[in-house]
Amino acid sequence: MPLIMAETDADRISEEVDTMLTAAEEREAEARFAQQSGPVGDLSDGGMVGGARLTPMRDGKKQTKGRPAARRAWMWNGTESLLPLAWNPDGTMHDGGRRYLLKRHCLCCQTGGFRASQCPNCVKSNCTQCRASTDRGKIIPSFYLRKEDVPFPARFYGSINCFLAFCPRQGGKGFLTDQDMRVHARTRHRMEYQAYQDGMVAARSDQVEVLRQRVDELTSLLYSARSETGGGEKKPVDPMAAAHAANAARRAKAAVKAAA
Repeated sequence: MPLIMAETDADRISEEVDTMLTAAEEREAEARFAQQSGPVGDLSDGGMVGGARLTPMRDGKKQTKGRPAARRAWMWNGTESLLPLAWNPDGTMHDGGRRYLLKRHCLCCQTGGFRASQCPNCVKSNCTQCRASTDRGKIIPSFYLRKEDVPFPARFYGSINCFLAFCPRQGGKGFLTDQDMRVHARTRHRMEYQAYQDGMVAARSDQVEVLRQRVDELTSLLYSARSETGGGEKKPVDPMAAAHAANAARRAKAAVKAAA
């Protein structure tokens, strides 16, 4: 069994100094390299790193461009998608995404992803509406290569903008409903949306305080008018003004309750 050095025999101070010096040298080298090369982007098709130009190679041969891995397509409702391409072992031919272009969608039960002339769900459930028909008007392709060929384009954007000014969901890329915007804000901008809600609560509390002051002023005016009319000398009271004051007081109280 080999002899193990005790911890007391090790010079920990010198080892810590060596470790710190090594880390400092690595940071200095990384900073020098970053200054010379600058930010390094996508190198899949080659590029410059420092003073060296990189070129993609395969079996010792220069590759001018990388081969694509997917092609753009659109679903039957207009949703943009990417279809993976299957290449042969030599990398010279691909299937064009045929495995996905052969998939069909049933407009009767909204089942998709099957590769048959009949909807398997309608056949299984013995559907009484389409009777498992093979009509091409009911069994349509799931994917289309041109956006203009989509038969049922849906609206994915609306006029409701995101509460965050620098969010790209603005203008023509807004939300259809306020609920959709809130779901987006709670998932994408959690901290910003929390701060936004806190600001709204603070502003609402200020409005409640202003409404309470108005209610107190209206109430004091009503009491003063009643005390003046209840004295020895009776003064004429405008019934319309009193009614307006009472209605204003009721509306102010209702606003305070709604805002609280």
